[in-house]
Amino acid sequence: MPDSSPAPEQPRMNRELWEDVSADYANKVLSVFENDRLGLVTQRIEAYGKAHPNATAADLGCGVGHFTPTLAKSFASVEACDLSSGGVEATRLSCSDFQNVNYNRLDLSSDPMPFEPVDFALCVNVLIMPSLDERLRAWRCVTNQVASGGTLLLVVPSLESIQMDLIQRIDGLIDQGHSCEDALEEGQSSRATAADLQQGVHRLDSLPTKHYFADELKYLLSEHEFDIEEMLKIQYSNSNHADSWDWLVSAVRR
Repeated sequence: MPDSSPAPEQPRMNRELWEDVSADYANKVLSVFENDRLGLVTQRIEAYGKAHPNATAADLGCGVGHFTPTLAKSFASVEACDLSSGGVEATRLSCSDFQNVNYNRLDLSSDPMPFEPVDFALCVNVLIMPSLDERLRAWRCVTNQVASGGTLLLVVPSLESIQMDLIQRIDGLIDQGHSCEDALEEGQSSRATAADLQQGVHRLDSLPTKHYFADELKYLLSEHEFDIEEMLKIQYSNSNHADSWDWLVSAVRR
């Protein structure tokens, strides 16, 4: 008979975890700021700020503040938000030369937002919670913080990219003499559940992480009343494979 026991509950992106991550950020998190080969995120922040010099901005999930100084230079005011106190304090230090940044320690999936919707919101690899319930609440929070006519600049892991990595890994194992069965078994995470794979949850640096495919992003953003202006691949300077990328999406709130 099929196993009728409930699937294990996905772990939450809790504060304790991210306090630990923020304390050793350089070794535990791939920095989009430092590894974006073409500087696509920075270019789009600066271009929007130049076109809208009096606009307000938010860094939703600022991490240790890599992009926040660029936002502070480009916008009239910036709200920097992160789940960890370590991230907020690191961001405060990185923006010590700016007086137009407010700092907020909060959970985007549960805490009320202490500021009004902004003209431009940056959200880099934040909507990656493995828990569907937590992730949907975070999506609502992030999209609701963009004013009508404002822009959301979103970076998320690409499901197409990690699938290509899996295909290349399995192909490499077969080339080394492994059978197809063994290559399939060794080429994927033994800890991935059917629910994980259905939701596009794969492990990055041992953490279960939500990945998105392009049409999924188009659907979700449309459901949240956004129109996509641009969707690009961010390829990273330290990638082992030419086909490794994250999605960068610029979308306007209706």
